[in-house]
Order: sequence, then C-alpha cells, then structure tokens
Amino acid sequence: MVIRRNVPLALVLVVLVVTLCLLFYGHITTRIVSQGATDSCQVQTDIVASHTAKKPWESSNVVVGPRKQRYEDNLRNDTYYVTAWVDSGFSNQFIGSVNMIYLGTVSDRVPIISPFTPGYHVSRSAGPLPFGDVFNMSEFRRTLRTPILEWSEIKALAPRLSTQRPAVVEQLGCWSTRSRNQQNPTRPENLMNHLGLDVSYTRVPHWTRYNQGDLSDPHVALLPLAELIFPVDPNDKPGSDPIMAASPLGAKLGPDTRMACLDNLYFATVGTKSFEWEKPWSPVWRKIGRHLQFSDRVLRLTKGYLRRAFSVSSTDQLPPFISVHVRRGDFAKTCPDVTFGCLPPLAAYARHVKEVQKAIFFKHNIKVSEVLVASDELDPAFWNQVKAEGWKYIDHGAEQTFDEYGEWHGPIVDIVAQSFGIGFVGTKRSTVSLLSARRVQDWNQGVARMVDWNERG
Repeated sequence: MVIRRNVPLALVLVVLVVTLCLLFYGHITTRIVSQGATDSCQVQTDIVASHTAKKPWESSNVVVGPRKQRYEDNLRNDTYYVTAWVDSGFSNQFIGSVNMIYLGTVSDRVPIISPFTPGYHVSRSAGPLPFGDVFNMSEFRRTLRTPILEWSEIKALAPRLSTQRPAVVEQLGCWSTRSRNQQNPTRPENLMNHLGLDVSYTRVPHWTRYNQGDLSDPHVALLPLAELIFPVDPNDKPGSDPIMAASPLGAKLGPDTRMACLDNLYFATVGTKSFEWEKPWSPVWRKIGRHLQFSDRVLRLTKGYLRRAFSVSSTDQLPPFISVHVRRGDFAKTCPDVTFGCLPPLAAYARHVKEVQKAIFFKHNIKVSEVLVASDELDPAFWNQVKAEGWKYIDHGAEQTFDEYGEWHGPIVDIVAQSFGIGFVGTKRSTVSLLSARRVQDWNQGVARMVDWNERG
C-alpha cells in the first residue's frame, strides 16, 4: 500500500532542480562533475531557496505562533511591540494608526494595528473593521521591509459583528496622550470590548508634548515618545510616573514595557508643526502613509461602482476623471462664520474643478470632462445641482451598498473611488479630503485643490 504524504512545495522544487542539474551535467558513467556545473546547480538551488525562504518582514517572525486566547502568550521574549487605540472618523483613525506605525519604526518596536472602530459616521452595530480588510498589508510589509501586525494575528477575537468580548479579558497598562488640561484618558469602549482588554493609564511626561507651555494643546511629539518607549535605556524610569486612571475593573498598572500602548495618536507630530499631515512634506505620510495601498478586494469592488457611475462596460477603460469631496454634515455645526450660510456652495467647487482641468491639461496634455462627486449631504436639492452640472456620483441607496456589504462600505468605496482620479477638489480641514488629495497627487501624479470655508461661487 502506498502512503501519501503532503510534501512541502519548497522541498519538491529543490529536489526537482537538483535532479535536473545532475541529469544535465552528470552521466551514469563515473566521471567528475566540473566545477562550473556544480556552481550552476548551486545557483539554481539558491534561486529556488530565495523564493521559498521566509522573508524577514513576515508576521510569523515576530509572534510565537497562531493567534491565542491571550495576546501575552503570543509575544516573543526577544521582541518589543507598540500599539495605539483609534477613535473618531475613519480617516482620523487611519492617521492615528499610521502615526503609531511610524513610532514603531523609530522606537525599534513591532507595530500592532487596531481595527477601525465605529465612530461618528458609522453606528456601533457595524462592528469593528480589520485594517487589513481595507489596505494591502502584505504589499505594505514588503515595501517597508518590516513586520507589522494586526490584533487579529496575535489574539483570538470574537466575530466582528459579535457584541461579546473574547474568552479572556487581559489587563494592560498604557500611556495616555490627552492634553494636560484633560483629567481622563481616551477610552474607546467598543474597541476595548472587542480586543478583550482592561486598561489603566499613565499620562505621558510633559517633555513628550509638542507645545510644553500650552496645557490645552493635544499634540505629542513622536521622537520624544520614541525616547519614552525605546526598549533599551528609555528616557524614563518604569514606575516613576503616577497612575492617571485605573482600569474599568479597578486595576492600576503602570505602562507595560513589552507591549507599549497609547490611547490615541491622532494628535501627533514629528516636531516641526502641529497638524503636520496637512503639509506635503509630512514625514509620516511620506515614509509610511503613502505606501498603504488599498486591498485588492476593495479595489475590485470600487471599480465596479465606478463603471456603473460612468456607464462603462467591464471591457472598457475607466475615463480619466476629477473626484470631488464636498464635506457637509457635522461641519455645519462648527462653521467659523455663519454670515454667508457657512458652507461653500457647489459653485465654489465648480470653479476649482475648472482650475484643475486646466492644470491637468498643462501637466499631462489630457482633457478631463468627467467629474465624480462624493458628499455626506442629504438634501435632494444638492444632488439635483450635481446632476445639473453634468457630474456623476455613486448612489449608494440605489446600489443597496448598506444591505449588500454593510455600513462601513459606503464611505470606504467613496474614499477608494476618489483615489482613482487624476484630479481632486476637496474641502479644507477635512481629513477625508486631505488624504484623497495626497493619494491623487502621489499615486497618480495628479492635481489637487481645496475649497475653503469662506469661498463663494
């Protein structure tokens, strides 16, 4: 009886290459194989080995094994880690996570990315969304040539839409970056329930603040934070800082040294300016953020939406287009000036669209007539104006996006669609617009403009 075993593909390839080399260079008769033939065999074998060997940036290099009930059981003794919680809208959470990854690279710690958690624009019932569902993590790791983890890789978590905690709730001591005039840390309850964590907090030292003289400034500086959490000779003695807040279950743990963690890193800067992401030279964007391409799944999904919006068949190319993001919604509540109805009219965006069309023609010698609009505006009169301009938009109601894919996918499809444009017009102070502008400029060599609050048609 023949016993069949599963033979690793790498072993099969190596054996095959060696066999072919021997058949080609050797004979049944006894003769000495030339040194050149031996070298050739060795080269071929090395090539196969290089393609099948574990890459240093693979996640398996920095964990004990498959996900476990307790994250602590999956951390290696010779490796240090950093993570941060996320809160607010999708784009703000993205910025916070990318700031955390940058902090990991300069502090010699492996970043562990939190999932996106329901916030201002997505209801709690939508559940958390794994970062790797939206972004291409394997390509990202390969580009940075460094291992980067997600929480789902180190701990067995409850299903995404479950309201139950994981089987094991672990206690952890973390740092809080809240401004010094705030008494409480940021506590993203939904995320902590999903991760099964009971967290106590210690305030970061004053010397990690961007503006040490302003107690209300929320910004921290990333390089001093790296000093604080660096595994070797950190610029702070463990246990020397008072506990800011006990955990919900009453624990009072100081910051963990193996797993450095922070409650929020949205308000973080390398150190030259606050809100550094607004500048094209932002170190965190240029070194980390711009390399986070969207996952193959959301790209395929979004292309389908775009084809239907532009009435393009599956066999034809998408037309070059200018994407427009008109931020409304909660912006109306925080307008700096309400004397003109506050929010800029669609005519202001139309004026910038014409500017972008001219700039694209000058830069790429392409005439772009198609315009795709995304907005959180609910007034039907607004969308009638969009149609009157001859512009297109993805109608998520007609597409039944919510029923088909869930609540997260409406805004995600819009964000991904904007990145396909060769031009972009956005709303100033919107992080959605900011990131879309960066992607169009850096990924597509496109042109971007922003509409300010006080602009009229």
